[in-house]
Amino acid sequence: MEKQVIPMQSLMQLLQVQLQEGGRANLTVTGYSMHPLLRNRRDSVVLVPPGKQKKGDIILYRRESGQFVLHRIIQQEQQHYICSGDNQVMREPVTREQILAVVDGFTRKGKSYSLDHPGYRVYTWMWVELFALRKYYLFIRRHLARFMKHFRRT
Repeated sequence: MEKQVIPMQSLMQLLQVQLQEGGRANLTVTGYSMHPLLRNRRDSVVLVPPGKQKKGDIILYRRESGQFVLHRIIQQEQQHYICSGDNQVMREPVTREQILAVVDGFTRKGKSYSLDHPGYRVYTWMWVELFALRKYYLFIRRHLARFMKHFRRT
């Protein structure tokens, strides 16, 4: 079966109908903000209606600009959540009203994972609790990748 790329604005209307009826929806991830967990156009997530979100959850929300974003909650405040992509260091406030869906599972490299999977739980804990160290990890990873690319050419 051939995959089609549908603009998120159009797709979101279908997803909202599915989620409002208590259903689940699969969505292929686009973008690099949730790397290394989720890869652009390769992996997908299972979305469910929002409920009571907590630190570590991955949510689909809509920015005031209209852009749809899939990021992780790294902190919970009184009136909003603080979110960031796993491949980012920027922190973004998100209100409950902006949240459209919550990730309930994911498929990575063709294999489906539950959020109860021990490896995922360790990964989530590390990615959330060690957020302050993330900028150093990302810096090293980017520079190491450049070095290895240069090294392979010679």
